[in-house]
Amino acid sequence: MKALKRSKMKVSASRWIFVVCNTVLMVLLSFLFIFPYLNILATALNDASDTALGGIVFWPRSWTLDNLQIVLIDKTTWTGFTISVLRVVVGSLVALLVTYMAGYAMLRKGLPGRAVIVGFLTVPMFFGGGIIANIVVYRMIGVYNTFWVYILPCAFSFYNMVVVRTYLMTIPESLPESARLDGANELQILFRIMLPLSMPIVAVILLWNAVFYWNDWSTTLYYVNRSDLYTMQFNLQMMLKKQQNIQDAIANAVATGKFGNLDSAMTPEAIQAAQILVTTLPIVVVYPFVQKYFVQGVMIGSVKE
Repeated sequence: MKALKRSKMKVSASRWIFVVCNTVLMVLLSFLFIFPYLNILATALNDASDTALGGIVFWPRSWTLDNLQIVLIDKTTWTGFTISVLRVVVGSLVALLVTYMAGYAMLRKGLPGRAVIVGFLTVPMFFGGGIIANIVVYRMIGVYNTFWVYILPCAFSFYNMVVVRTYLMTIPESLPESARLDGANELQILFRIMLPLSMPIVAVILLWNAVFYWNDWSTTLYYVNRSDLYTMQFNLQMMLKKQQNIQDAIANAVATGKFGNLDSAMTPEAIQAAQILVTTLPIVVVYPFVQKYFVQGVMIGSVKE
């Protein structure tokens, strides 16, 4: 009995050490992930002239909303925000519909030429035509320099389709078979039986697509030259590029001693931080509400019964 009690005490002690070490590690990692965003937040809410003095870490030294006000009254901010939101909403729903229907089709063992289709869809994962080929194709199909260049080229993802198909395989085959015996067609089975049972993976695919559409700015750079179609992320990228050019000009002026060509209306670091805050805030706010579904869906295939 004494040996058993000692064994339990040893196990409890080791468990306690593990919990403490794991908690400390997670707190440190969380701090490392959150610190950059807190620094951006503090810089955005700090007076620009005071920010130039340095020393801002994660708490504003001189509180102000002027930086956010300058960003929010800019017309390009709201135009880009509207385009970005429309792209996320429309693009995510279209991508979900295409991906889910493709995953359901690939689930059917009797699909003619399924192996050929899978092989055909796998090739673009490893080989691509490049930007020039994409421009030629987009011009031919009429989406180049239009809003639909944000939606249609990214509507299908082979990886996402495999994830959806893997999840659908966990649903008992008896359910769709029973529905077919009752006279239901494939669309009825898809939307009335399979889809309501697939909410975790639906949330995951929506989240993946929404994050991709929201963060992407290179599509605007390569395939759009209309300012009314610029996304908020592309406007942010141009501001960051302008800020870098200004910093390079300052460094060059300091090195050469010539200050006459410097732009007196340079963009302050606080304004840059304010635009980063406005750009990232929506996705940061939405993420916690779908995180539980994300965890369920991302574990698909990791546990075998």
